[in-house]
Amino acid sequence: MPEATSACPVPPVPSASTTSRPWNCRLDLPNDPRSAHVARHTVRAALLGHACPQALTDTAALLTSELISNAVKHSDGPITATLRTRPDHIHVAVLDNHPELPNPLPPTSDQDFGRGLYLVETLADVWGRYPVLGDFRKRGWKVVWFELSTVRS
Repeated sequence: MPEATSACPVPPVPSASTTSRPWNCRLDLPNDPRSAHVARHTVRAALLGHACPQALTDTAALLTSELISNAVKHSDGPITATLRTRPDHIHVAVLDNHPELPNPLPPTSDQDFGRGLYLVETLADVWGRYPVLGDFRKRGWKVVWFELSTVRS
């Protein structure tokens, strides 16, 4: 597998001052089925290293893996995943070169596929997709993203 590159900060020792400080992580991945595994474990390590709750981390890792899997299946170029944290939410976005904006399909019991966006729609607090228009190098690409609230009532 070609090497994935990461621009994820090394987590400091969690403390009250570091757990609410915003930070960003970028992961450049090859179009390879193993990229979903790499992204899932990178997101998990980054969030746990920044003292995010286990349940939130598990959901973010699962949904990131689903978006990366979709990108691998439907595109033929490199994939970029970004993770941003803010005091009240985390935001994950996946960029790929397939121009078609995806729509979730309701799962059926006789399918072994097609549940990824349904999971994103069900588990994320908010999600969306949009075409890349401004960057001439990425024109025709798309971004699929989700957010999870870090504030639970």
